[in-house]
Amino acid sequence: MDVKKLIAGYDRIPLTNLPTPLEHARNLSTLLGGPNIYFKRDDCTALAFGGNKTRKLEFVMADAVKKGANVMITIGGLQSNWARQMSSAARKLGMEVILVLEGRKPENFQGNLLLDHIMGCELRFQEIPQEEEDREIQGECPITGRIAEELRKAGKVPYAAPLGAATPLGNLGYINAAVELQEQTEQMGIKMDYIVVTTGTGGTQAGVELGVRLLNLPARVVGLSISRHTREKAEEIAELSNKTLAFLGVKGFDFTPEEISVNYDYMGKAYGVPTEKGIEAIRTVARTEGVILCPVYTGKAMAGLIDLVGKGLFKKGENVIFLHTGGGTANFAYSQIFQ
Repeated sequence: MDVKKLIAGYDRIPLTNLPTPLEHARNLSTLLGGPNIYFKRDDCTALAFGGNKTRKLEFVMADAVKKGANVMITIGGLQSNWARQMSSAARKLGMEVILVLEGRKPENFQGNLLLDHIMGCELRFQEIPQEEEDREIQGECPITGRIAEELRKAGKVPYAAPLGAATPLGNLGYINAAVELQEQTEQMGIKMDYIVVTTGTGGTQAGVELGVRLLNLPARVVGLSISRHTREKAEEIAELSNKTLAFLGVKGFDFTPEEISVNYDYMGKAYGVPTEKGIEAIRTVARTEGVILCPVYTGKAMAGLIDLVGKGLFKKGENVIFLHTGGGTANFAYSQIFQ
């Protein structure tokens, strides 16, 4: 199957330079004494300090522009990487932004929230029930939909973007990332044994799972969850992957939850609550590779990767690709835990 041609059939606005680098983390690999660790540097994308959502936004924003939108709306946590990158994309394309952020307005703005403020986004702080967040992820938009209706009455053209762009359209970005990995590993002469993904909404893992399947890559995808979910995330990822296949018109590749690996052992108490092992992993990677992870997402996932090396899941000589989804800006909002 010509996956590049398949993706090329959909509108896309270039928002960053691709491909992102694939780097051998030699010092970390030596320290762990097991597999060869590689970083897929999706923290190096261009939107307001970068991250994984930029790939998805290339397709989402193209859809928004096609529909004549002049205001983007979404929800997220106070330190949402998704909200930051969507805001940057919207400003780049001359759009206004409304962000509905979970929780009370803090006294001081730090990290991603500070960047949202600098970009002039309209910030609305409120409690977001889990049920409504789940519906936002599914594209039902109970919160952003109400705001969109207000804006339409005011003569504006809103676009409600589902949390994290965990949608068939957003998934195209990570099918494309899998294409990049195939080309990069072939150029480097290495075989992919594992791709380790930080799993939140599940959209990034779904896109990678789809790319691996469609390209018939040898890698096994391992998702490391950073929070508990209402439904088992493997079920949601399988469902989203199948919806994406239907969206693409591809048959014969159906996913089942049993085929999706999501590990909850390293999430800690809750979303946004750092773990000791996660902080230790951030320090380890910073001091061996000069690469900055974050306490909400990639730090927890790297703690899981390190532990799984110790437990023998990733064996000596195997090649493990860690998808660095960005988020380093959040460290500034958690500065006290590093002091």
